[in-house]
Amino acid sequence: MDALSAVLAPVRLQRTRWVSTVGRAPWGVALPVVKSCIRFHYVVRGSAWLNVDKTDEPRVALSGGDLAVLPLGHAHALRDHPRSTPRSFEEVARCATHATHGVIHIDLGAKGPETTFITGGFVLDDPLATPILAALPPLIRMTPDAEQAVPSFLENIQFITREIETNRPGSEIVLLRMADVMFIQILRAYLARLPEGGGFLGALRDPSTAAALGVMHRRAEEPWTVASLAKEAGVSRSVFAARFTELVGEPPLGYLTRLRMQKAAVLLREGAALAKVSRLTGYSSEASFSHAFRKWAGMAPGAWRRHLESSDSSAASDEGRRALRA
Repeated sequence: MDALSAVLAPVRLQRTRWVSTVGRAPWGVALPVVKSCIRFHYVVRGSAWLNVDKTDEPRVALSGGDLAVLPLGHAHALRDHPRSTPRSFEEVARCATHATHGVIHIDLGAKGPETTFITGGFVLDDPLATPILAALPPLIRMTPDAEQAVPSFLENIQFITREIETNRPGSEIVLLRMADVMFIQILRAYLARLPEGGGFLGALRDPSTAAALGVMHRRAEEPWTVASLAKEAGVSRSVFAARFTELVGEPPLGYLTRLRMQKAAVLLREGAALAKVSRLTGYSSEASFSHAFRKWAGMAPGAWRRHLESSDSSAASDEGRRALRA
């Protein structure tokens, strides 16, 4: 298994949402900030302008076949012209024409030139995804010409578009499965265009660092040392430690500890027993694990679990109230 596959293997998108919009000029829609949500807009036909709030990203012109990915949940707006006034997505969604197979269909605007675009939203509230998301910019733009190096990516986004437009039985489950594929392919396409270096994602292209990252993610419970990781990487201990720190941004064992704690947080959320969590994260006893976890999280594992249960319960209540208002 390659390093990118090893890093992504345990990561799962929690919720997905798909919207098909037909905008007739003048039109505009503003989407709010949504933490831990990866969103993309694929222009099927026509054109649009995109601007991202509270970033240094310039306004971007999109045309048919272009894909704009916003991996960090920033608020942003799409419109037919930079001077068009956008309506809030919440307002627009309340006026949706219909919903089929899990896809919301929206008609927007007046009687001018038409633009059709597909929007996908994926919630990724997973500690194991933190280093990946932290390495991404607020906006990634992909065009048909620039992405010829990854033709399967273009084929899949076109396949998703056909699924949404045809509304065939089974589309909802197809789109759910394709969300994971889309996320991975967006990362692959972005990784292919990164310059030398490139932070955490760039580390996945460096053979020695990638080898070490791969074994750490696959076998986090093993008693790794800098020397044993350097052996896996096929370079000297000093070269490995310096290169890893330069690319990843922290020393190998610091990264390994954080990875173990993030894995532990996921296991605790899933209800795993403390003995199992300790074993799967490489600690010889529950006491040694609890000490390490408290140092990382600022609270004991049991308190962390109760905190998560309380947060999940509050989130479910909020979601229920929103559903009653809809």
